[in-house]
Amino acid sequence: MIQMAIKFRQLQYFLAAAETLRFTTAAEQLFVTQPTLSHQIAQLESTVGTPLFDRIGKNMRLTEAGRLFKVYAARALNELEAGQTALAELDGLVRGTLTIGVIQSFSRRLLPPVLGEFLGRYPNIRLRVEEMTASVIEHRLAEGALDLGIAFAPAVTEDTELEPILEERLLLVVGRDHPLARRRMVRLAELDRRPMALLGTEFSTRRLVDRYFAEAEVQPEVICETNSIEVMLGAVMQSRLATIIPEKALSGDKGANFRVLPLGSPTPVRTSALLWPRHRFRTLAARTFAGMVRERLLGRAADA
Repeated sequence: MIQMAIKFRQLQYFLAAAETLRFTTAAEQLFVTQPTLSHQIAQLESTVGTPLFDRIGKNMRLTEAGRLFKVYAARALNELEAGQTALAELDGLVRGTLTIGVIQSFSRRLLPPVLGEFLGRYPNIRLRVEEMTASVIEHRLAEGALDLGIAFAPAVTEDTELEPILEERLLLVVGRDHPLARRRMVRLAELDRRPMALLGTEFSTRRLVDRYFAEAEVQPEVICETNSIEVMLGAVMQSRLATIIPEKALSGDKGANFRVLPLGSPTPVRTSALLWPRHRFRTLAARTFAGMVRERLLGRAADA
């Protein structure tokens, strides 16, 4: 039986090299010399009893053992870092970091007030907020790159624990000169063959809209796909295209050049949710931020 004596820094060095596949680049990222990094990885390979890299001239790739070990090394390093965070939290929210991934429409209108409140209360917490798609949020939660995510139900992977926080309607937006502009409500079936601008299929909101279309046997003519709500609104105002945008993403928009109409038969809705890594420690900073989100959104829902 192999006596395992793997050091924390050896895991760090191995994972950096596994990502870059260049010892020189990995050493630069870690602020160590290349010989130091090579020596530590050689010791790690000696400890585990098998090569982790194939070295062919200046090129390098992971061996089969290296690819397998990378999964467990990343998991172990994440757990050690979570342990360090848990110990640091004995001092309360006086230091530390919080990394959050959010979907576009949430970050546009709903997140700023919570960010302001959190930063005001806990100025010593370093906060990093990244806008990304729901699938990327789940992936980065699982690998430990995010502490908390805010996206939509349902979750895609089993590694994600989902906590619903807000249900909102999806609304039709058209220009003032659009044939549907004077309507008070539009049935989903009336969008069949209509030219539209929609989010790209990498977005969970678009996939939800497509499911509603499919269930209603509607086939719109998607003329424009984009990753920007602003672009969709601009396209609507400058053309005869229509679009579908979440209610909260439009909050505060009083565009003189477009109309916002409810959809019916059925009314499409989506559910926003807090996304947690199922098998990782929930930091005090993440739990506190999540509490502020719940208080703001659920409080508003109760008042509505």
